[in-house]
Amino acid sequence: MFYVFDASFIGALIIPDEYNSSVKKMYDKISNDDEKHVPQLLWYEIANIFCNLVRQRRYTGDEVTQFFPRLSAFCLKIDSETGAAYTQKLLRLCNDYNLSSYDAAYLELADRKKAALCTLDKALLSAAKKHGIMVL
Repeated sequence: MFYVFDASFIGALIIPDEYNSSVKKMYDKISNDDEKHVPQLLWYEIANIFCNLVRQRRYTGDEVTQFFPRLSAFCLKIDSETGAAYTQKLLRLCNDYNLSSYDAAYLELADRKKAALCTLDKALLSAAKKHGIMVL
């Protein structure tokens, strides 16, 4: 099976004060043989989350660097879709579901890969359900 993870889902698994046992239970049901996909955008979002954790003094820079081995352990497949046609698809999803282009990137990837979407974002969950995408 294919899965698409967003930053909210990953954050709930690797950031101690955002840890969510329900998310962990969902993740534990995913087999090592299942493919876990993310858009390139994920890395920018994760970097931003980590920067904010330090700026908010929730964690030190050294503590944040300890999250990287957990992040690497997911063995994520990075999607490299780009270009005008891709941007047009994102825009259509943004307009259809009132999403940011960032959220639309996860929705588009889940749709294209026929994957289950793993997110805690309420707007993205709602859009996925309306679009006929399985969600965890």
